[in-house]
Amino acid sequence: MKYWLMVTGDKSVPSGAARSLEAWDPSLSTVTGRNLEVGDPVLVWRGGRGGGVVAIGEIASTSMVPPGDFLSLARSRRDEGGSVPALKKAALDLGKLMLATPISADRLRAAGITRVVRQARSAGGDHKLVPLELPEKVWREVIRLAEDPETPTEWPAAWNISPGSVVRRAKLHEVYGGNPRCTIGSSAKTPNALLFVDGSRSGELEARWNGSVLLAPGQGQWGDGISQENLAALAHLQRGVPVRVFLVRGVDCLYVGEFCIDPKQPIERWVVTGKREIQYLDDVLRWDVRTPILRLRLVNGARALLDDPDPFRQAPQVKISLHPSTDQPVHTTIRGLLAVMENDPTVAASLSELGEVQLLGALAQRARRQADLVELRAAAEDSGTSEGDLQKLVQRMTWIFGGEFLPGTARRNLTLRDQLDLTLLRPDGTLHGVELKKANVDRLVAGHRNHLIVGHEINKAVGQAMNYLRELDEKRSQLLVDLGIDARRASMTVVIGHSAFVTNGTSSAQIDETIRTYNSHLTRVSVFTYDRLIENAQRTLDLTTSPGV
Repeated sequence: MKYWLMVTGDKSVPSGAARSLEAWDPSLSTVTGRNLEVGDPVLVWRGGRGGGVVAIGEIASTSMVPPGDFLSLARSRRDEGGSVPALKKAALDLGKLMLATPISADRLRAAGITRVVRQARSAGGDHKLVPLELPEKVWREVIRLAEDPETPTEWPAAWNISPGSVVRRAKLHEVYGGNPRCTIGSSAKTPNALLFVDGSRSGELEARWNGSVLLAPGQGQWGDGISQENLAALAHLQRGVPVRVFLVRGVDCLYVGEFCIDPKQPIERWVVTGKREIQYLDDVLRWDVRTPILRLRLVNGARALLDDPDPFRQAPQVKISLHPSTDQPVHTTIRGLLAVMENDPTVAASLSELGEVQLLGALAQRARRQADLVELRAAAEDSGTSEGDLQKLVQRMTWIFGGEFLPGTARRNLTLRDQLDLTLLRPDGTLHGVELKKANVDRLVAGHRNHLIVGHEINKAVGQAMNYLRELDEKRSQLLVDLGIDARRASMTVVIGHSAFVTNGTSSAQIDETIRTYNSHLTRVSVFTYDRLIENAQRTLDLTTSPGV
């Protein structure tokens, strides 16, 4: 049996998706020249931070595509390397949805299913179908993970509002993003679509149940296309994100639950709700403003809330924070500390000598560092993260490079021609520079005469670091007089690559060994991968709550 993988993006619909009302196709589908058959199993992977396997389904139908279709031709050429076989449009039937509880890359790795993660990282987006070579027993393990979902606790996939809870709408948009003036739209900060139902509406715009389907109005629009706001819900399966439905009353909104659009009939009907006029030269152009009545099915939530005449009456009001997951390390730290104190009385005796403010400060610092490390790990494992994104994260957590450096950073532009990504100082005033490169480097190492050597990107980055050091050496006297920085003994760290993106079959241990051998022949430059840097930092944090430390 053939298995397939489709990678979606939480911020976009397929590049070829028709947006006209007449041509809109609600199904999750793609055009391909691959040899697939009806019934072939498919995994749907949502890329980006907080992503993972968000749905499991199968090929529901295939149909031939006319060879003159330029879009399908272009996509097929990208898929198949230029040849144009018989093109098929393949539609998917998603039997298992996990849009709010994806099987994360960490869970897959813990279960030993690293092949799915590697394939998803290298497949790219745009809803292409790529073959997934999996033994049947591994596929069964993926199914088992899907049947035992885990609620995400890390931002941005974490959701900290329970069905039946009330939040201020302004605060909701501050935390999760989206336009507070729209009925529907995408969350700008998290992989969610938000739909707001006004309980005071009546007539055709009143939200009501039709059997197991909720009929709710979307955003009023004009013109022949489908608006971005309505696409947030209509294309949520293509984006791999859940639809979160809220009841609105005044400044408050009550969370009903997670819904999905009916894939077979997403729109019940269109209702004319107004007119739109635009002055164009000497003419006035007029359009009807039409509102779609969406068909939604409840995935997880409380249906009774929409039937209650006053669901706000006894609903609890909750407060939400910008990064709900950052509170988790505080509780984890305290629980871990209590366990250590119980098992080792000497730790309790040592802590009793600390002032309360000092102790709480240490706990808060560790929690903050753990939260930063979680965010850096997610960014480093995202193939779309740029060097600039990583630099913004790392520059606020210089502790990750060890305790031999002073907190904070020095000037970046120490010489006229060069600018360091990070400039750290040792207590004796000597300089240490950090050069940050992308984590998504495919050929991090390469085979050479029965051995492994570092790839071109590492050599290029180290060469850049050496040039920095030479420039600092030449300006040593000037830097010492002007800034009090001794650049004569300066050193550099290069952070580049992540083992998750290496697709040539090289293991993480082999990559570490190759880079360790390379580092042994360098004097003032050291090379680290992001996963090794993060692992070392995590080990340091863990030691702060380990027994006997």
